[in-house]
Amino acid sequence: MKLKIIFKSALLFFFLFIISGCNAFKYGATEDKALNAYYLITGSESNFGDKRIEYNTSYHNCLCFTDFLHKRGNPAFIYEYKNQLKCKGIKLFYPSSDSVFVFEEAKKGKRYSFIKESRKMDEYEKLTYQRLISGKN
Repeated sequence: MKLKIIFKSALLFFFLFIISGCNAFKYGATEDKALNAYYLITGSESNFGDKRIEYNTSYHNCLCFTDFLHKRGNPAFIYEYKNQLKCKGIKLFYPSSDSVFVFEEAKKGKRYSFIKESRKMDEYEKLTYQRLISGKN
């Protein structure tokens, strides 16, 4: 009887993992590398920045973030961080329109992000982009 319960529980866990996708797992597994660093978005599936956009879309499974990316397209580069309250955030940079869009969780652990800020890029961000595209880190 216990074996049957364990088997059913394992099967349920497996299906939930498959349904939710492994991108949420990959999001957490690569988060340390992504935090407090700028990454280019190149359109290549093997590029870390592109992977992080995909993982963020799966992790922050909210229409606000996914609809924004669907309408606006992928940014040229990103920056991920945690604020003082440990809420996760991501900055999306669009140099062609001199724009930055900041998405952040409302509360720590909530997987729903909203646009906290939209603004023009500052000089440091513009220089960072030039450094990224030139390959100088």
